[in-house]
Amino acid sequence: MKDSEKAKSIFIKKSAKGILMLHGFTASPNDFRHYADRLSSQRYTVSVPLLKGHGTDVEDLHRVNWYDWFSDVKRAYFQLNEHCQKIVVLGQSIGGTLALHLASHYKTDGLVLLAPGLFFKNKATRAISIISKVKKYIDKTDGPDIMNPVSRRNAVGYTKIPTQSINEVARLFKHVKEDLAEVSSPVLIFHSIKDHVIEYKSSEYIYKNISSKKKRLQTLYNSYHVLSLDNEKNIILKEIESFVKVLFSQ
Repeated sequence: MKDSEKAKSIFIKKSAKGILMLHGFTASPNDFRHYADRLSSQRYTVSVPLLKGHGTDVEDLHRVNWYDWFSDVKRAYFQLNEHCQKIVVLGQSIGGTLALHLASHYKTDGLVLLAPGLFFKNKATRAISIISKVKKYIDKTDGPDIMNPVSRRNAVGYTKIPTQSINEVARLFKHVKEDLAEVSSPVLIFHSIKDHVIEYKSSEYIYKNISSKKKRLQTLYNSYHVLSLDNEKNIILKEIESFVKVLFSQ
């Protein structure tokens, strides 16, 4: 994997107000480097764990399942809980799905979801259970789904995807659909209608089925899937800053 040093976990201890950030599938904590630096500068303690199978070699991803990813999420949550009285969880793509699963079982003071996954957009991906029987990997040589060409070129992640791992993502999606009614934390959701990876209806479905009283879905038009690195990343960050400021003041 290129730039493996940049893919490492991030932990910046500041105050008793914590933000847990969960990266997406085949990606790395580097997707949240800008957000981590900005939010930690505002005295928030920030944790961005590297999910198992990521940030090393793509063969490692082939060997793990979604329970392994959730174990990493729980470990990071409990570590952050040792330092923080309040925790907001920010998840991108499957990181958003894992954040929902976490919030359905553990106390969270708020959720921010960036293009959270429940439904695949690509027809081939939706048929992955069939494809995985004949192909071990799918090439991703054109890079991640980012509209901004510079950000796409500089993103840190794998250039191919184990088909078995996509099956694990599908299992995660199916499981978390059943968790949504247990989510009651305040939720802020962002999703682009131009996302080529995850259906926009994923966010609509989440919005309709969570039990949260305070919730908002913000539609984006100038980004693709990896929102933290795309054209509207700073617009999103400002909204996140306002959202967490209110939550941590309560």
